[in-house]
Amino acid sequence: MFGTTTFVSRSLLPILILLTLYFLGMDILLYSRIQNYDIRPTSNGTRYVSIIPCDFNPLCTVTVKGLMLDHPNYFLLSPLVAIMDNLLHISDSWTWITPNAISCFHVLIAVMAGKCISSDSLSHRRLGVILFQARTWLDDLDGHVARKRANIDGERSDVGSSGYIVDGVCDALSCVVLIICLYQYLAHNSNRRGGYDKLSQLPVSSVLESGNITSKTSNTALRNILLMSVHLFLTSAAWNRYISLYQDLLETEYRTPSISREHLYARQTTIFRGLSFWIIVLCWKFINFHAVIDYLLLAIFLDRIREYMRLIRWPSYVVILLLVYITEFHFLQAYAYVQGVPSFIDEEITSSDVFSQG
Repeated sequence: MFGTTTFVSRSLLPILILLTLYFLGMDILLYSRIQNYDIRPTSNGTRYVSIIPCDFNPLCTVTVKGLMLDHPNYFLLSPLVAIMDNLLHISDSWTWITPNAISCFHVLIAVMAGKCISSDSLSHRRLGVILFQARTWLDDLDGHVARKRANIDGERSDVGSSGYIVDGVCDALSCVVLIICLYQYLAHNSNRRGGYDKLSQLPVSSVLESGNITSKTSNTALRNILLMSVHLFLTSAAWNRYISLYQDLLETEYRTPSISREHLYARQTTIFRGLSFWIIVLCWKFINFHAVIDYLLLAIFLDRIREYMRLIRWPSYVVILLLVYITEFHFLQAYAYVQGVPSFIDEEITSSDVFSQG
């Protein structure tokens, strides 16, 4: 078993390296696109022109949600969904398939994945990881179909709509299924691998001792699962909150009477291009809800789930609370700047201008 795990880990390493290089390259291209081309319409801006159809190119339409979405979703799964839709014309021709139906269907896939993840067999758990990633692809598909039928460009959250609520509930159910099944696996498998088939050959005292170890394992698993569940809830709530807030601030026509539309667009573009905003959204790319689920699935696939949970048990709370504090501060300053009130963002822009001139 150990040899098989090592072989899979080594085989997976080149794929992870290639994906990392791809995501890094796309991040650089996205940053360049934001700095050099129109985001909001401006009188002196340059419109972005893509040689790849914008349905497949995540660089064409810059949105807050796209910037805060994790790398696999934004740069890999979303383009694959768009290609699939272009080939099969799901959005246009398959009108009997609704986004809500897709959302409900991927909960069933999550149940199948969870059943595999609760298995004692590492091969079954790996199959469960693959199935759960297929569920994530379907989650991307329901959003893509909904946006295409509503003629919405780019990644955006239609906060408050029935589709938004159904999608959120289905995502939550899928996550609950994953967590419950993961607990079942951890509770029924102690840190000592194997040996259960020999319990009947051991003295009674040894069997009782093994029962105590199993009970302690179950309690430890429950504690770790609860800590991880609370962290996932906080991460999801904070991530969705800031997507909604920044989306309303940077992608809408809302303005005070003293600010012209062109002035509003220019200030919104300035926020998008600011280094502080870019750092914040990049951090959310790495530690948003979907990214944390990806890390968890990778740990399950590599059979390192216990090591992973011990590693992130407390540091994960420190990281998310610190990021929430920084993001909240930045949003308040960005809101003041867009409304024409002096803030630290003015100083950031001035410092950037001085640096570029120097």
